[in-house]
Amino acid sequence: MEMKKRKKNVTLTHVTLKRRLDGGRSCQQANEENHGWLTSEEEEVTVNYCLQLAQRGFPLTHEGLKQHVDTLLHARLGSTFPKTGVGKLWTHCFLNRHSKRLHRYWSAPLDTERGHAVNENTNEAWFELLKSTMDENNIEPDCIWAADETGFQPGTGGQRQRVIGPAKKKIQHQQESGNRENITVMVSICADGDSIAPLIIYKGQSFSTNWHQDNTLKAS
Repeated sequence: MEMKKRKKNVTLTHVTLKRRLDGGRSCQQANEENHGWLTSEEEEVTVNYCLQLAQRGFPLTHEGLKQHVDTLLHARLGSTFPKTGVGKLWTHCFLNRHSKRLHRYWSAPLDTERGHAVNENTNEAWFELLKSTMDENNIEPDCIWAADETGFQPGTGGQRQRVIGPAKKKIQHQQESGNRENITVMVSICADGDSIAPLIIYKGQSFSTNWHQDNTLKAS
């Protein structure tokens, strides 16, 4: 697509040109950075807010950061604060000012259940409750056990592997088991670091000897 060229004369002094070449800011950038909307305390609180949300798996976008700051300033400044809020480049300038603590990323998906597990405040509260309960009832660490289970299919499930075959072929097929039955494995570990052999549950009416082959973990 061809772009239409428009002639426009721009008056630029040699002082301004030299300042920009030396890394100086434009008037718009200076206004965005030096407007002084937030106090130093509010800036620190906003940085910590960004860090806390990111740690919980709910990082702010530029739009979300702007909304947060606009709400804060509207509450403090009232009608003296512009209805449009801070400028379009304010969030970029904010991140540049705090580049040692904040950074821009392409987000990666995180399952909600896993996100709940990495909530720092929830984990801290849970372990404080656990410790107080253990101290109150004189519970020793060797009395506390945790268990979890997972399931998998004995077939390879279409996983790709590096294999050897004749040269100059486009593809090398590999046969695999079509077994889609689920096998459950349960593991247990003690608070003092001890553990017991995992428990493996197969679907079957009778015991098969090959279930105990290569049983390096001595599972039952």
